[in-house]
Amino acid sequence: MKNRFKSMLLMSMGSMTLLASTGLAQSSMNRDDLSPEAPAIMQPGLENKGNLVFSSKTQDAGEIFDQDDVKLSYLFRNTGAGPLTITQVKTSCGCTVPELAKKTYMPGETGTLDVTFDPKGKSGTIARNITIFTDSESTPSETLIVRALVKPIVVMDPKIVPFEAVEKGQSATKEFKIYGRTDDFKVTRATVGNPEVFDVEVEDMGETEYKGETLRMSIVRVTVRPNARPDNHRADVTIRTNDERRSIMSGTVIARVLGDLKLDPVRVTMGRMIVGDTFEKEFHVVSKSGKPFALESVAFNTIALESETTFEPANEEKSDWIVKISGTVVAPAPRFNTPIRIITDVEDESELTMQMYGQLRAQ
Repeated sequence: MKNRFKSMLLMSMGSMTLLASTGLAQSSMNRDDLSPEAPAIMQPGLENKGNLVFSSKTQDAGEIFDQDDVKLSYLFRNTGAGPLTITQVKTSCGCTVPELAKKTYMPGETGTLDVTFDPKGKSGTIARNITIFTDSESTPSETLIVRALVKPIVVMDPKIVPFEAVEKGQSATKEFKIYGRTDDFKVTRATVGNPEVFDVEVEDMGETEYKGETLRMSIVRVTVRPNARPDNHRADVTIRTNDERRSIMSGTVIARVLGDLKLDPVRVTMGRMIVGDTFEKEFHVVSKSGKPFALESVAFNTIALESETTFEPANEEKSDWIVKISGTVVAPAPRFNTPIRIITDVEDESELTMQMYGQLRAQ
């Protein structure tokens, strides 16, 4: 693909040289056509001003893998009668890095905007914008587009595995499918970050079809252990392969093991709030069997909130406890997410975790 692009660029430059040798003058300009010299007749009011014209505003890298950077070039010319200065180049994504040899171009002078596109972590059809700002009244800004169809060297499907609620004493199994492109591809090992709750095993499945391609597949099975304690569990799964280009990758498993105690609701939602807002939230910890129990402490740790937490029995039997959290937002946290740690006197359910999340903004 790089050779094909290089050939196209050489042909374009060759065409420009040919036009220059014939001394062609143009009275009007097509934006997608690079003139070898300034137009013979300028637009009214644009005398001694620069004018930016690109030979092509879109570059398509075609099909690429997600491991290697791709370098593209956008050829341009100042077709105005005065100097042109490129004042700024902005990209829509940090994965696209532009580079200019200089900022000011004299009338008729050509230049190249070199762009490096990093496809790592991307998949599928990708389009990224590059906006060029100039001091020209006729072309104060131009937008270029980088396109590519990114194919991962190793495909992980899915990346997050959520289990349905699992009753205490039961087990459940979910799986990750890992696809590779080499003839001998396989997952060599998989480990899980919380082995007290999850078991993990690997099976090589050989060749299979994936989105119209023949790839090799391994399955990573994750099982919630029957003796897992009741709580909300989350763990990373680290997967190693024999493809050196992507020898290690990770996924996430999430499981809620249900015991006698139930959280109602299952999470605390702050919603969208700004610094200075006050709030009051509450939830219940309930014994499904109706047995009495004691709530010993409820705590969480965050600098985004200044708060007070209280709890007390919601009934005489002490089979239902109500927890109240009130306070003020004191710091922004656009992706606020903190665990609430609940301690009880119930065997095997002495520690429960509830998530509290929201969007806390400065204003």
